[in-house]
Amino acid sequence: MLIGVSEGQGWRYEVVERPDDYLVRMRDLDTGTLEESDSKLFRTAAVAFAYAELSAAFDRYAGARMAGEDGAALERALAAQRALYEDISGRLRDEGMSVQVLTAWERWAETANRRRLH
Repeated sequence: MLIGVSEGQGWRYEVVERPDDYLVRMRDLDTGTLEESDSKLFRTAAVAFAYAELSAAFDRYAGARMAGEDGAALERALAAQRALYEDISGRLRDEGMSVQVLTAWERWAETANRRRLH
């Protein structure tokens, strides 16, 4: 279930509640397509929300820099959001995990189990 979003310049970062974790995924604002390869899983909602906000802040900062705008205020906001994310993540010991790593791990476990049984 979608429980929160943070919007950057070109991407929306969605926080999705799952039974055992929280998924942060990217959606293109122009096309509405999901970018599954950059999704990240967190054990706690607080860290997932902080990560989504950090990602959106970086997206806004990068968009301003690419457009040649003065990004000083956005850079300060990005630094503040990074510090908040690192603080929350460190206190809750939740650094998150890439969905790609989790998928590869599950495939390996499935293959290893299949080999053991045959």
